[in-house]
Amino acid sequence: MKIYIALFLLFSASVYALDGEGLSQDNCASCHENKNLNLISLASMSYYSQSDLQNVLEKGKMKSQAQDLSKEQIEAIARHLSKGETYNNAVTYNYCKQKLSSDLLIGSSWTSWGYDAFNTRNQTNTNIDASNVKELKLKWSFGIGAEEVRAQPIVIGGLVLISGSDVLYALDKKTGCVYWEFQSKARLRNAPAFDVLTKDALYAVDTDFIVYKINVLDGGLIWETIIPKDKESNIASGSLIQIDKLLFVPISTYETALAINPKHECCKSSGGMAALDTINGKILWNHRILDEAKFIKKGLLTRTKKYAPAGAAVWNAPGVDVEDGRVFFGTGQSTQSPASEFSDAIITLDISSGEKLWSTQTLSGDAHNVGCEIPVVRSMTCPEENGPDFDFGASVIQSASIKGNKILFAGQKSGWVFRLNPQNGKIDWRKRVGRGGTLGGIHFGMATDNEKLYVPISDRQVGREYDMGPQPGLYALDFEEGKILWSYQLDDICQDRKALHGEGYCTVGFSAPISVANNVLFAGSLDGRFSAHSTATGKKLWEFDTLREYKTVNEYPSVGGSIDAAGPVIVDDWVFMNSGYSQHGQMAGNVILAFSNKKIKE
Repeated sequence: MKIYIALFLLFSASVYALDGEGLSQDNCASCHENKNLNLISLASMSYYSQSDLQNVLEKGKMKSQAQDLSKEQIEAIARHLSKGETYNNAVTYNYCKQKLSSDLLIGSSWTSWGYDAFNTRNQTNTNIDASNVKELKLKWSFGIGAEEVRAQPIVIGGLVLISGSDVLYALDKKTGCVYWEFQSKARLRNAPAFDVLTKDALYAVDTDFIVYKINVLDGGLIWETIIPKDKESNIASGSLIQIDKLLFVPISTYETALAINPKHECCKSSGGMAALDTINGKILWNHRILDEAKFIKKGLLTRTKKYAPAGAAVWNAPGVDVEDGRVFFGTGQSTQSPASEFSDAIITLDISSGEKLWSTQTLSGDAHNVGCEIPVVRSMTCPEENGPDFDFGASVIQSASIKGNKILFAGQKSGWVFRLNPQNGKIDWRKRVGRGGTLGGIHFGMATDNEKLYVPISDRQVGREYDMGPQPGLYALDFEEGKILWSYQLDDICQDRKALHGEGYCTVGFSAPISVANNVLFAGSLDGRFSAHSTATGKKLWEFDTLREYKTVNEYPSVGGSIDAAGPVIVDDWVFMNSGYSQHGQMAGNVILAFSNKKIKE
């Protein structure tokens, strides 16, 4: 699950001085206009604000790539690519007339990214099923200020919480009107979490690792805590989760993108997991997955120092078993050779101390960074192992076997699914479902109704030779042996399908997480289609094409695009879905869609 939003800047100042177009062509186009690299297109970047782009170049992921550009040149590039627009804050005109009361918080909810502490993504409190799913209609849409809607919403009774760039919106479920807005200090790229214990607050974390506790009724700040960054490249990407008086925050790293610069001393950062006290925001423990990186050698051509171990980012939302005192999650690949034993692994920590209980690696020798994808720098920056980049982007799921024993399910970008014993990490069985790929295989998340395991497969082609053809689709697996019970193969409609904003392109596959409700499975595809399927057979029961323009309730210009990173959220008679994801060269969009099969009284 890599952040391939690299503005690949050559390492000397441009002769075009302050000509933004010329600077962008000289320093960005060679990578971002190369479709083989699967990067965000220059045209799609216009959804970024100028300040967002400047921040990426001056302080963020591309700081090292832009180090030889002047501040004026960076400003010119950002101004040109953003087209002078300010998209980072959605303009809202539909503030709710009534005051938000605690009565609105009662009812069916989806309180965190994975629905529950076990990441099942299985809504048990809904009226939607196979008999009425065809009655779902689009009731309203909300436009956010970004080039993508990466952060999945959560729903608390009649309140919908949506993250758009650096603003958290509290919306009315029935109308989409805005109760309040909360301004964060940096970008919000993951789902918030509701306090299921006190039921009066929610939590969010921004990309600078500032954690916020927010009053759910008025959006007021209760406390904020900064989790110290072990390295500058650490970033909050996976969603957080709150259980009892504990808040767990996954730690990732974008150093995989910094490695495209041959001058970067790759790599020193590590993934991790932090636990906070929900009462006061105190950091209780902060687990670094890898030991401190040590010097291993110098590059043959550049003489740049190289360090290891590094990587093992945590891209996914953790799961928590309070009864057994465990927090569990998957890790990313190593970013430098030699690859660590804790990369591409399922790891379980003690909930109280943060100490590692066990780790099970499913693929060794997987050291890879974005430099491996760029021919001009590959020989200088790519690790010797040049692994397939088959890490765990999807959250680990906990359920129970037929005998009532606790079990874990993990889906890997390799296309393999694993069932593990949560007590010791032993693998009970493994099943290959998809071909696998740098962008999945299994990318962002599976789901279960505790009877079957449902697996979305992307199998998008990204630059490598594979041992089998792509198998994009949906699959249902038996709990006990991993047998495939049914499959739904996704058809290819991309030939005449184009992005409505920018120059991203249509691709085939299910990369976004999926969700289950009663006997219906909801899934969004990379081509922009949102569909419902029978959990018994996989048959498609309903479909909505999100690739269109929308008249949003906040009067913000919005289009749909590729569906990725965030999954369907289901509560009572409603289903919410994000549309638009410009990363990896996909179709940009910026809309949240609200569907219901219930007649709404005006």
